[in-house]
Amino acid sequence: PHVQLIAYWSRAIAAGHLHDAAAAQDARKHGEELLEATRKGDKPYLASSLKDSLDVMRAWADYASGKTSEAVARLRSVADTEDKIGKGETDLPVREMLADMLLEMQKPQEALAEYETSLRTDPNRFNGLYGAAQAAEMAHQKDKAAAYYAQLLKNCNGTMSDRPELAQAKTLLAAK
Repeated sequence: PHVQLIAYWSRAIAAGHLHDAAAAQDARKHGEELLEATRKGDKPYLASSLKDSLDVMRAWADYASGKTSEAVARLRSVADTEDKIGKGETDLPVREMLADMLLEMQKPQEALAEYETSLRTDPNRFNGLYGAAQAAEMAHQKDKAAAYYAQLLKNCNGTMSDRPELAQAKTLLAAK
């Protein structure tokens, strides 16, 4: 069940971004059931390490349901815990997720602060740099936005990617 939880964790986050409350709540519910099955299974010691994953799922379910202040508070709590104890080397930074959520909520100044904090512990992540650039741009911090876009392009130099984020970065830097 602890492995199956990953799929529902992903679904909860995706449903949150899509504002699909029913799908997010369904994923959260399955996540809770799988966590309980892990507690009762042959590897109960894994359950305590999955609590934060469940809180992330609950945060995105809250967000999809319009409970934005609860969602932000829940994600911030998990991000603060992650800052203290660290995260797995392949885990997505929760603070970056918080920044994504704040950016979607049209709170660019708050989002920028969270992206910058996340980039200190997880430097040069594509999503972190692009999100920080977007947030800086929305917050009318053009020089900071340009610096993040430039770093993003530098990191991707030599790739044959047609990602729209890179095209946007090139366009905005050319216009500067």
